[in-house]
Amino acid sequence: MKEVQEILALAIPQPAMSDQLQLVEQDQVSVPDCLDFTLQRFSYEAALPVEDVAMVVYQPAKRGHAAAIELRYCVAGNKYCKNPGCTDQLCVEGKKGECNEKAPSVDLITVRFQPSFIQSLQKGSTTVSFLEMQSRKPFVKTIQPCTKSKSVLETMVHHNYEGMLKNIFLQSKALELLLFSSDQFIQNDTDERYGCRFLTQMEDREKIEKARAILLEQLDSPVTIRDLARRVAMNECYLKKGFKAMYGTTIYDYFQKERMEKAKGLLYEKGMSVSEVAMLMGYSCISHFSTAFKKHTGLKPCELLLR
Repeated sequence: MKEVQEILALAIPQPAMSDQLQLVEQDQVSVPDCLDFTLQRFSYEAALPVEDVAMVVYQPAKRGHAAAIELRYCVAGNKYCKNPGCTDQLCVEGKKGECNEKAPSVDLITVRFQPSFIQSLQKGSTTVSFLEMQSRKPFVKTIQPCTKSKSVLETMVHHNYEGMLKNIFLQSKALELLLFSSDQFIQNDTDERYGCRFLTQMEDREKIEKARAILLEQLDSPVTIRDLARRVAMNECYLKKGFKAMYGTTIYDYFQKERMEKAKGLLYEKGMSVSEVAMLMGYSCISHFSTAFKKHTGLKPCELLLR
């Protein structure tokens, strides 16, 4: 799912590490005429450098429809019990970090407010607020979830309500999240997370995501930055700056890293020869491939095959 990959790319700067995540729990709740709530919980074995991230996704009003707002969160560091039938009192009381059957997790939580609900909140208001973001273009704003927001998220994913009471509970907590996000959005509006103001526009972020997809599709055929910029219809300077801001590395370094990771899989898992892999990766000279491979992995291709 595109939304999941987008926020994971922010929370886990090293793309290859997100492959270690295992989906262990999923929950979807639709509160009529109000909101849609989604929870995806991932577990992982090895320690991951995960950063808590929040995103405000805004779609402007159009064709008689009110503006739509979506809040996305990636929260890591919580410990959840592996046993769904656990009766450990610490776990029951919410002290999951001390539960005897705990496991690390990454929670992806999405709250999408329905346009009609947002419109109802705006009725009677005489001032311009966060909910009225006078923008005609869709955009994404990335913020750090505050302590209050993380506390609310914790209760949203760990409660005992069912049926109508669950809907009421989620609605009340979602409004708290909207309130806290509003405070942060206004306070941090001039302090862009990436240092690239143009990245708040969804269409520009999508162009950079498209550039990344092109690189991954052509690991065996290097593409120049000029050609890449032309294919995604973006200025070269913006593309280079935006790519590094979103993925934490240059276009070339990202391409080489993913290229060598693919080569590593072909050598180690598929059992292909060094010359075969070098040719598949677009190298006309085996020594050049070997040098690039060692720079990335610390081993020569032949040394990997001996392991």
